[in-house]
Amino acid sequence: MLAAAALSASALTLTLPAQVQAADGGHILAHVMPTDHIFNSVSEQFISKLDELSGGTVNIEYHPGGDLGDWSTITEQVMQGALPMTMAWSNSELDPRLDIANLGYVADDWESATKVYGPGSQMDNLFAEIYDGLNVELLGTLPTDFTGYVVRKGVDVPVKIPQDSKGFKIRVPNYPMAIDRYSALGFSVVPMAFSEVHTALQTGSIDGRAFSPPYEVLMFRDVLRAYVYTRESFEPTFWIASKSWLANLSDQERAWVREAADYATQWAWDNAEEFSQGWLDKIQAAGIEVLEQDSAQAAAYKKTVMEVEWPIMEGLLGKKIMSDLKETAGL
Repeated sequence: MLAAAALSASALTLTLPAQVQAADGGHILAHVMPTDHIFNSVSEQFISKLDELSGGTVNIEYHPGGDLGDWSTITEQVMQGALPMTMAWSNSELDPRLDIANLGYVADDWESATKVYGPGSQMDNLFAEIYDGLNVELLGTLPTDFTGYVVRKGVDVPVKIPQDSKGFKIRVPNYPMAIDRYSALGFSVVPMAFSEVHTALQTGSIDGRAFSPPYEVLMFRDVLRAYVYTRESFEPTFWIASKSWLANLSDQERAWVREAADYATQWAWDNAEEFSQGWLDKIQAAGIEVLEQDSAQAAAYKKTVMEVEWPIMEGLLGKKIMSDLKETAGL
């Protein structure tokens, strides 16, 4: 969920009529992830498909790697109409209902994740409704991965929870549901900005970091002993477009953009599991142990998380939405 090394802004370009060109000659698609992340592959699929549909008349100026700012800043610029498109994470400061993107155990595997979050799903439609109220259009709900927690060198790995978690200092993002989850699991919770995590792991101020998808584990490879892949949350991400930008396109251009985005979003769902396994292989190759809970440990962990979080979301979204979600998820 963070910016990585900036890459060249001129990476991928096409061409567009002057009346709808951006200042530098193209419509900007910007995100913060590097070129080995699924965001980059989805962007390439989108640009290629848009080129095919438009006959090379629609120009996308592509900015991966965070060279236009951090993800929350880029998101705000898209909401304000200053940038056309981005791919980013949920931010409950914009709408508290977006915390449902962090809700635990909505899906347990890739098949159920696709059913719950994939194109045309209940959650996809709910996210579209939420973002519609934020002056953007949701072009697609994108899969990234399931999450777990990392453990630094020099401490025991907590796997049996809550027996092993007592006294284990774990970093969580600073929002209430994250704090409540890991407190209920018996950890010593340390809310902390992501930018401080590496130093905190090095110094021992924290022993681990929660809500970690596989693609972020190697950012801390020098200090990590293990990765516990609990799959406790699925991490959907959001491809959003400025409504004002879309309104300034012609009907045909707007249709091309949406069709290309649908194509690239489906490609993401078809290929995300392969990306995930690739990251797990890289983690193990780096000498970091990948651990999973046995069935009894996983069941107890899941029960605790759901008892804490699902009532909170029911208060925000209503009983019907949560009941429908449980039915869709097979819970």
